Order: sequence, then C-alpha cells, then structure tokens
Amino acid sequence: MTPRPYNITLTLCILGFAVLAGAQERAVKCLPNSTAQKAPEYRIGVAGHSIKEACELYIFISVDPGHFVREDMLALANRLNQDFCYEKRLTAVIVDDDYAARHPMRNTKVYRDAERGRYHLNRDSREQYIKFSTARGKPWNEVVIDLNAETK
Repeated sequence: MTPRPYNITLTLCILGFAVLAGAQERAVKCLPNSTAQKAPEYRIGVAGHSIKEACELYIFISVDPGHFVREDMLALANRLNQDFCYEKRLTAVIVDDDYAARHPMRNTKVYRDAERGRYHLNRDSREQYIKFSTARGKPWNEVVIDLNAETK
C-alpha cells in the first residue's frame, strides 16, 4: 500500500511546526540583584543569537506604555545590563505590546505602532545606550541616552 499524498503533507507540516517551535532560544538570565533600583517589568517575546562571529543576543521585549519616561528607561537599561550579565553583546527591541514582542513582523502595522525603542550593550567596546519614544507615533529614537556618558 502506497502512502497517500495528504498523509505525507500532514507529516511534513507537523515536522515543520515542531522544528519552528524549538527554533527560539531561551535567553539565559543572571540572578536578580536585590540592590537594583525599581525597574519596569518586561516580558521577552522572542530571543535569539546572531550567527556572526561577534555573537549578539537579540531580544524583543514588551514594556507597559506608561514606563516610556527617562527615569524608567534608565532603570530598565540597568536591569537589562544586570539580567543578561553573561552576554557580551545585547540588543533589546522595546515594544509596548506583548503580541508585537512575540510576533515581531516589522512590516505589519501592529508591530510598527508598538515599536518604541532599543537598548544596545557591547561590553567589549564599552558601548551602551538606550533610545526610545515618549509616545506612540513618535520616532523610536526620539530620546537618545548614552549610558556611558551618564556614568562619567
């Protein structure tokens, strides 16, 4: 008895979904620092390392829309730096919608509307900055804070 075409197609679809479900990496976080200042809570939607030689962790995180102010964003940057202490390079794309963080399709209106900022850390070159917008509809790099300049 020969296999029917729909059985083969169904098997391939299930295999494809199983591979895609396991494709996302888990972001390894460091132990929380009890002395850290109160930072906004964030949720990781998608995380993965680049395949370049200088391996960088990219994460898409969602933050409550009320936290897009200077003090909260500085606290968030400090928390991300501490939470991912094992990563030499980190880029966090910050959105204000959980769905957009879990489904970062940049060509969709939902994602474009939700994208509110970026945090970048490179421990080798000592580069660290956060860029964000104070409201939806404004450019995500409306406010730029060089965190190296903040600590000097």
